[in-house]
Amino acid sequence: MTTAEIIYLTILIVFIINFFMILFLVFLERKDPKSILPWIFAFLAFPILSWIIYFFVGKGPKINRKRWSRRKKIADNMIAHEFAYGNLKSYESDDREIRELIKLNSNEYLQCTTYNETKIYTDAHEMYEDQIKDIKEAKETVFVLYYLFKKDDAGRRFLDAMTEKAKEGLKVILVFDDSGNPKTTYSFLRKFIKAGGIVRPFFPSHFTLINHNFAYRNHRKIVVIDNKIGYVGGMNIGVDYLSQDKKIKPWRDTHLRIVGEAVSLLQVRFLQDFSYSDHNKISKKNKMSSSEIFKAVKYFEKNIKEKTEHVNPIQIVSSGPDSDKEEIKRSYLKMISIAHHTIYLETPYFIPDKSFIDALLIAKSSGVDINLVIPGVPDKKTVYHVTYSYLEELLKAGINVYLYPGFIHSKMVVCDDRVASIGTANLDVRSFSMNFEVIALVFGKKEVIETIQIAVNDISKSHKLTYLEYKNRPKKDKIQEHLFRLCAPLM
Repeated sequence: MTTAEIIYLTILIVFIINFFMILFLVFLERKDPKSILPWIFAFLAFPILSWIIYFFVGKGPKINRKRWSRRKKIADNMIAHEFAYGNLKSYESDDREIRELIKLNSNEYLQCTTYNETKIYTDAHEMYEDQIKDIKEAKETVFVLYYLFKKDDAGRRFLDAMTEKAKEGLKVILVFDDSGNPKTTYSFLRKFIKAGGIVRPFFPSHFTLINHNFAYRNHRKIVVIDNKIGYVGGMNIGVDYLSQDKKIKPWRDTHLRIVGEAVSLLQVRFLQDFSYSDHNKISKKNKMSSSEIFKAVKYFEKNIKEKTEHVNPIQIVSSGPDSDKEEIKRSYLKMISIAHHTIYLETPYFIPDKSFIDALLIAKSSGVDINLVIPGVPDKKTVYHVTYSYLEELLKAGINVYLYPGFIHSKMVVCDDRVASIGTANLDVRSFSMNFEVIALVFGKKEVIETIQIAVNDISKSHKLTYLEYKNRPKKDKIQEHLFRLCAPLM
C-alpha cells in the first residue's frame, strides 16, 4: 500500500469508529443532551485522545442499583421507625408555600424534623476546633465523610483525634471520595487503621492513576458523633480552608453544626454512603464490613440522641447520580419560585442549566430582589470563565452580582426570611446531576435571619459588578468564556 492509501484507510477507520461512538452515546448511554454534546464535540475534534479519556472517565459510575436499593431500604426503615414511635417529630408549617417545599422532599420515610439547635460557621478555624472537640468527647461512634480529607497539617490533626477514639474502642469510620484524594494513601491512614478505625474510599480507583468514575464524585461533607451532633456544609478538611493558600485567600465558607432530631437523618445518609463504598487496597485491610456495621451498632435503639425543645425545623435533602430526580435542584427551584421579597445566593461555581436561569429571571420580573455572590479570586480559572459566561442575562435583567474579595466557597441559598439552605451543592450542573450532594433546609426564623446577616456582610465586603463593566471586559476573556462554556457539563 502507498502512503496515501494508508492515510486514507486510517482516516476512514477513525471516521467509522467515531460514527459508532456517537451512536453509542446517543442510543445506549441515554445521557442528558447537555452531557452528550461536549463528548461529540471532543470525538470530532480529537478522535483518538477523546476515546481514551471517555473510556476512563466518561462512562459514569458503576452503580449496583440492587445493592444500593437494599441498603437504602434498611436506612429508610430506621427513619420510619423513629417517626412512627415519636422519637422524631414531623414538622407542620402554617405557611402553605413552605409546606409545599417540605412535601416536595418528603416521602413515607423522609420528613422534616422539628426540634433542632444550630450553630453556623463562616470561619474554618472555629469549625475545626469545635469538631475536633466534639470528636474527643465522643462516647460511642464517630462517623466522618468528606469529599476532601487532605494529607496536610489539618488532615493529620483530625486523623490524630479520630485515631485516639478508635484506640478507646469507639466505632470510628472515615469515608472520602477516592478521586478527590489521590494523596490520602494507606501510609497516611496506617496508624488510624491499626488503631481499629474503618476506612472506605468512595468509588475507588482500580489502578493508581485511573478511575472510571472520575467524573462522578461524592461531594458530601457529613460528620455525625454519637447520633447527637451533626455537621454539614461546604468545608472540607485541608489547610486551604484555613486561608493558608498563598494564591487563594481569604477563603470564605459556610458550615452548619446541628444538635437535635435532624442528626439522625444525617447519620442515615452517612450509613447509606458508607454501606455502598467499595473496597480497595485500603479498605481490604479493615476487618469490619458494611453489613456488619449495620448489624453491630443499634444506633437508634440506644436512643442517645441529644434532646432539645428548641423549634428549628430542618429537612435533610440529598441527590446524586443514583437518582434521576435532581432533588436538590428541585428544592432550589421551589425556593426561588416561592420568594416574595429577597433571594441571596452564594456559590463558588455558577454553571446553571436553563431551568435555573429561567427561574431567577421569572422571580426578578415578579419583583424579587436577587443577590448572587461569587468569588472575586477564582481557584479554577477555566471554571471561572464559564461562570462569567452566564452572568450577562442576569445583569441585563437587573439581578445583583457581587464579587467577593477572595474565594467564597460557601453554598448558601436564602429565600426571604422563611428558609435557608446550607450544604455541599454548588449552583452548577455537576452538583445538580453528577455529584452526590446533601443540603440542610433550615426553617427556624432566627436561624434564617442569621444566614441573611451573613450574606449581607459578605455583600458589604464585595464589589458589585455592573453591566457596563461586564461588557467592557477584555476580548480575550470573552473568547475563553465561549470556548470553555462548550464543556460546562464536564466542569
